[in-house]
Amino acid sequence: MLSPKGREEIQRLLEGGLVEDWAEAETTLRNVTRMLLTTRPDLLRLYFEPQAWREITSWPQKKAANAIIAALRTGVVDALGRPEIVNREQARFYLLCFQDDLTERVDRWCRDHPEECPRRAARHRRGLDHDHDADT
Repeated sequence: MLSPKGREEIQRLLEGGLVEDWAEAETTLRNVTRMLLTTRPDLLRLYFEPQAWREITSWPQKKAANAIIAALRTGVVDALGRPEIVNREQARFYLLCFQDDLTERVDRWCRDHPEECPRRAARHRRGLDHDHDADT
């Protein structure tokens, strides 16, 4: 999905210290994407293979933006050599790539680290919110 230019730009971000941690990587990718979408969509287009860009831009705006960010996240994971998951933030980042193989890796990691699993944390928060609503 990413073009050679897109992979090159991801590599530049990484060399510039993008991944001090996975949460920072997420924030940086969102900020870069937001900035490029609003000021330089012509430049962002170059980060993607032409067919992928045509498909993305045919979708509703929110879906397209989410697809762009997910592709860039996957580019980061690929550029780093798809490292093994070592913490909750990395597992969450992998989930947000929306790639089946990365989701399977998160599921395996979660079996070994159930208390740190980002899926469990989201269910737990929803459960707490639900319990709170029931009490009011």
